[in-house]
Amino acid sequence: MDVVKFCSGLVGCKSVTPTDDGAIDYIAVFLRNLGFETQILEFSDKGRTVRNLFAKFEKGEGANLGFLGHSDVVPAGDGWDFDPFEPVQHNGFLIGRGVADMKGGISAFCCAVSKFIREESFNGSIRIFITGDEEVGSYQGIQSVLNWAESRREIPDDCLVGEPSSDKEVGDRVFIGHRGSINVRAKSVGKQLHVAYSQNDANSLTQVCRYVAAMKDYEWEYEDKRFPKTNLEPTLLFTGNYAENIIPGESSANINIRFSSDYDSEQLQQILSEKAVPLGIDLSFRVNGEAYCCDDERLKDLMSAAIRNITGLIPRFSTEGGTSDGRYMVKYCNVIEFGIQDETMHQSNEKVKIADLKKLEDIYFEFLRLYFNA
Repeated sequence: MDVVKFCSGLVGCKSVTPTDDGAIDYIAVFLRNLGFETQILEFSDKGRTVRNLFAKFEKGEGANLGFLGHSDVVPAGDGWDFDPFEPVQHNGFLIGRGVADMKGGISAFCCAVSKFIREESFNGSIRIFITGDEEVGSYQGIQSVLNWAESRREIPDDCLVGEPSSDKEVGDRVFIGHRGSINVRAKSVGKQLHVAYSQNDANSLTQVCRYVAAMKDYEWEYEDKRFPKTNLEPTLLFTGNYAENIIPGESSANINIRFSSDYDSEQLQQILSEKAVPLGIDLSFRVNGEAYCCDDERLKDLMSAAIRNITGLIPRFSTEGGTSDGRYMVKYCNVIEFGIQDETMHQSNEKVKIADLKKLEDIYFEFLRLYFNA
């Protein structure tokens, strides 16, 4: 199937996370028709059920390559010139929610695999993992899928994640890892007072602000230059107090830290806690993932060669960008991340160049050819 046609059909599934709306079945039918064994995997928790797909094609006992993607998308939001779930071809672009993040990548690697199976003789196996809740934490998605796959010895040797990674043009950047991410809630409890009578009592909002300022000014180590430097950003300040003449009895701030391999989440929690004690700040933590980086030079060389053979570009290997489901897959195998440009993902009028979508398919096909001939 033509990659643009495949992607258009997939975008037409209104799979706003964690809803599926037929996206998983759409991909499963396509792969099943290629000869893949497919299994729909449903995992539930707290009244929410997420549909995922595992598919495999085996042709001998050679190398075992995995592809990973997610079919869920963020809500459309406002400001669209077209219906976000009725994909439109306009001025050389395909426009619709999810074309960049990441239905375009899924379409490109599915179509590349289709062509590879039909045209190439190879010894090995291909496994495809498609999940349905990447945009809301991946709890019933890749985390549950990998537990299932490990118990059945279905983990690949290497995995290519089809998330958006390119910068200015397809092939100029490949993600070989990402910084870790941890969310922090800092809370101070004081006493609600009229502002005119607050001289002798600690202001909970003042304490939280002092803590955020102290952590914002903290001097982070920076030894591992494969990553951007560790960075802390406050994202929300809350008191629940809408009157101008009241000292809040309780105040809190949300903080996110993106951290390099100079730290792990336990070290960060210790640093943050030590700084919180003198100010009477209570902390709670949610770890989104540790920092990771692919050190497999063979895999990087194959990806670089595939890009160079199709585009003439020599990609820049990077650990920029946000987290992806690769942070879970890397616990089991080598992971590299490559896909379309990330410029318009999560925005209104999300779009990809049609020519770039076809180019991405060609790069994935070349990667498959090099990988199984290596």
